[in-house]
Amino acid sequence: VEVCEQTECARAGRGRRKKGESAAPGEEANMGDALFAAIRDIDRVAKKQRTCSAKTAQYLSQMEDEIRAAKAKLEKSASREEKKRLLKELHDKLLTLRLPGQIEDKQKEFYGSVSRLGKSVDKHFKSESFGDRETNLDDELLDKVIANHFFREGEPQLGQTFCEEANVSVSEDLKQSFLDMHVVVSELKNHNVLPALEWVKEKREEERASPLEFKLHSMQFLRLLGSQGCKVALNYARTNLSQFANTHMLEIRQLMGCLLYHNNIARSPYKELLSEMHWETLRHTFVRECCSTMGQACESPLLVASAAGSLAIPTLAKFATVMGKKQDWTTMEQLPVEIDLGHEFTFYSIFACPISRDQASRDDPPMMLLCGHVLSKQSVTKLNKSNSKPFKCPYCPSEQKFSDCVEISF
Repeated sequence: VEVCEQTECARAGRGRRKKGESAAPGEEANMGDALFAAIRDIDRVAKKQRTCSAKTAQYLSQMEDEIRAAKAKLEKSASREEKKRLLKELHDKLLTLRLPGQIEDKQKEFYGSVSRLGKSVDKHFKSESFGDRETNLDDELLDKVIANHFFREGEPQLGQTFCEEANVSVSEDLKQSFLDMHVVVSELKNHNVLPALEWVKEKREEERASPLEFKLHSMQFLRLLGSQGCKVALNYARTNLSQFANTHMLEIRQLMGCLLYHNNIARSPYKELLSEMHWETLRHTFVRECCSTMGQACESPLLVASAAGSLAIPTLAKFATVMGKKQDWTTMEQLPVEIDLGHEFTFYSIFACPISRDQASRDDPPMMLLCGHVLSKQSVTKLNKSNSKPFKCPYCPSEQKFSDCVEISF
């Protein structure tokens, strides 16, 4: 599919290379030729598919016309013998035209092309050697992650079947919590916020209202304003929105402005408040808070791991090809190359020492100097050659002793 989507881009960019940019050895001969060979095969299959579809529709339409014509004649005929004769004529004509057989032949041609395309892709794009290496995975842990994913995604029957076949268990409380979560999400899809409000009030810590609760009340206010009018919506706002006056006054003012356009909010300056995007954000926020309450990650660990692994594969494949058997990255504590996964895969703050370029760890935590600059503990230790004498910060003229440095945590 990705090759199909990139066909036009690849054709437009064929042979183009920026000035001063050199190709890697064998790049054009290998990947370039393989890519365009695959594109040609895909074009042939796509053409075959269009031809097959058009011919099949033509044959089916022809069969339908013949059957309709025979049906019209049958309705007009009175004798039993005449009807038998008409049916025999239809049967003989369909056999002569051999329409079902022609449809089957076209289907066989198309599926043959698809089969040859798979072989062509396998021929041009050989699997990388790093994919054949053994990894020490905890099978039981992996099965638990998969089972957890099914329950998280609202597939309790599939999850239970997997647990029975893989011989793993997921706590009943966690199963029920995920089930309750998806019941509320389903109601939010139907723009019903009442179950979510009940959940929020039940989980509310002490008497502190959450931003999610305010958003739920806001959406309910807009629903009441559109369905039951200003009086009901205003009473609801006085009862439920007044507690958020100190933290969400700007949003409350916008909601009150909607009262002036209650007959047609969709054509008012506040029409953006009715956007479906707000409901989608509301569902996502509810899932995050619900998972946080259960002590679970807001995103499926299985999906996150799969997505991150998919992004890392091209870089690791290139590294494995270049290094061959000289260096086995699967035995290393850290990856031998830097892989940028983007901000969506950043879950907590990290610190890299500006001198050693190494990331901070429990054994090598970040240390803040008197001047405010932060280095790793190992770098500070190297700078502090003598415990009795002060050392200079590598970024400013200030001096300090090792005892003046403070270990910090993010």
